Amino acid sequence: MIRRLCAALGAVLLTVGLAACSTENFGRVVPRAAADGLHSPGAPTPSSPPTSTTTPPPGPQETETHSGKGNATVTTSWPARLGFVSFDCPKCSGHVAVNTENELIVNDVGPYKGTQWINDMPDDQAKTFTVKANAAWTLTITDERGVPMLEKGKELKGKRDAVLTVPAGASAVAVTTKGNGNTAIWVHHSGDYSDLPVNQLGDYKGTVPVSGPAFVSLEGDGTWTITAS
Repeated sequence: MIRRLCAALGAVLLTVGLAACSTENFGRVVPRAAADGLHSPGAPTPSSPPTSTTTPPPGPQETETHSGKGNATVTTSWPARLGFVSFDCPKCSGHVAVNTENELIVNDVGPYKGTQWINDMPDDQAKTFTVKANAAWTLTITDERGVPMLEKGKELKGKRDAVLTVPAGASAVAVTTKGNGNTAIWVHHSGDYSDLPVNQLGDYKGTVPVSGPAFVSLEGDGTWTITAS
């Protein structure tokens, strides 16, 4: 099943540093960290280090819920901050899709229930969701409080797309997937960037380095198990 990632080209595109996938190709652009400030050779060295511009984490954000039936366009009031979108259409059949102006976050067939994140890239704030469905559905956006937290050493099981919080002190997650046409694992730390350490056809079994606190997104059609360590 075609996911929102360009499965066959993902590894190559990441290697050469391109961002060629688009929502038309069910892709997601991987942001790149901004380059450090540079000065010309021979220019005077600043007498003191630049002042830190670290932005404190945003405060709690009220959960936003939308519901409908069939195809629809939904305007969101979610601010320009990371959000976690859960879409549930238990009686859907055929093609199910949800996309923003920037990316396709759901692309599946039949009944669907899963979670993805939005606004993980700078200047890509989601303002509308376009829903394609043939039954009643619910779309919910939460802040990090709505994301399940992994416990170090304790296995968690689930299925379909999911986002999980990796706790502080963790250094890796062990992941096993079954029944997937394509497996993708995204990692998001604080700041405006996400990494794609795993993107392959079929199932996956291995360990992904993740320095907590962080968020991990599991994308696939089948079941998964994950353990933080």
